[in-house]
Amino acid sequence: MTKFFFKRLQTAPLDQEVSSLDASDYYYRIAFFLGWSPPKEGLLRWIYSLWTLTTMWLGIVYLPLGLSLTYVKHFDRFTPTEFLTSLQVDINCIGNVIKSCVTYSQMWRFRRMNELISSLDKRCVTPTQRRIFHKMVARVNLIVILFLSTYLGFCFLTLFTSVFDGKAPWQLYNPLVDWRNGHWQLWIASILEYCVVSIGTMQELISDTYAIVFISLFRCHLAILRDRIANLRQDPELSEMEHYEQLVACIQDHRTIIQCSQIIQPILSITIFAQFMLVGIDLGLASISILFFPNTIWTIMANVSFIVAICTESFPCCMLCEHLIEDSVHVSNALFHSNWITADRRYKSAVLYFLHRAQQPIQFTAGSIFPISVQSNIAVAKFAFTIITIVNQMNLGEKFFSDRSHGDINP
Repeated sequence: MTKFFFKRLQTAPLDQEVSSLDASDYYYRIAFFLGWSPPKEGLLRWIYSLWTLTTMWLGIVYLPLGLSLTYVKHFDRFTPTEFLTSLQVDINCIGNVIKSCVTYSQMWRFRRMNELISSLDKRCVTPTQRRIFHKMVARVNLIVILFLSTYLGFCFLTLFTSVFDGKAPWQLYNPLVDWRNGHWQLWIASILEYCVVSIGTMQELISDTYAIVFISLFRCHLAILRDRIANLRQDPELSEMEHYEQLVACIQDHRTIIQCSQIIQPILSITIFAQFMLVGIDLGLASISILFFPNTIWTIMANVSFIVAICTESFPCCMLCEHLIEDSVHVSNALFHSNWITADRRYKSAVLYFLHRAQQPIQFTAGSIFPISVQSNIAVAKFAFTIITIVNQMNLGEKFFSDRSHGDINP
């Protein structure tokens, strides 16, 4: 059982068969749990669709609606910290609705990329290339597990810090169970909230990690391609025709990677743009909760875990996109420095064609407006400091306490 769940987290031996699909193993397991990866046919597909409808309704409809209804009906019962904790999740739910709907409707793109890029697996023939490939498979699966731990860790900390304080964690509107009616009702309502928020969180996880999984695959195969290019025309036993065929194979594989990047571009553009629009607000609210309102060590930990989760939604993807541009440059450099000077005219013509294509880096944009990069991510995150400055200069925290003490805030 342990081997089944954790075998992909360790680098496989070089003599073991590994495929590009293995890199997305844990990603598809989480997708299957959420109802996003149905069986191909049969009765199980129809039964599975009921689970899909359930998770989509809970995470995309009930979660944001339940939080909003709570503000309408029970706003006067919130403390500042409780309100900000709930508001963080509610605002993040807006991005989750957009990203989850887009990602779920475009899952076919992931399957198409798996089909295309799996053809490159057979190119990994040398020990160096297989080592690069095997390490990438283990690293990507480990990253998905770390994301899962970070996202669910926020839910777990918020659950127990709130329950031990005698409050429901997000005070999600629940017409069936009122957490104020007793100890058991508090636990039941809190666990139900935890399940709903966890489903929404895992939906966001699927929307955030697909880019890391597939961009890491692109980078891995570009690194293997660079190694193959560096070894072109290095074997004196091969004929000029065989050298030319090796070069053509490199051109075809580079074209396949470009094609995969074009498949992922439309969905990546929408999901990252939605995340960029909300990351500054989320970071600002979490920081305000820590800096301007009373907190226990546990509520501070819960807010810090939320900040970490928000940062991991976009920063790793932005960093990988920058590395992908660098990898594209390294491929063109390796081609230019390869042993092509003494080759025949046909080989040199193919090199010139390949060099022209390789000099165009693989670059993604958010909303077709600005590049997905660390600099762009930092720029939108700076909006959090703007929110903090406004709250500080206007003394909104003190005014909130003053209004509540005089009973000026009504439901």
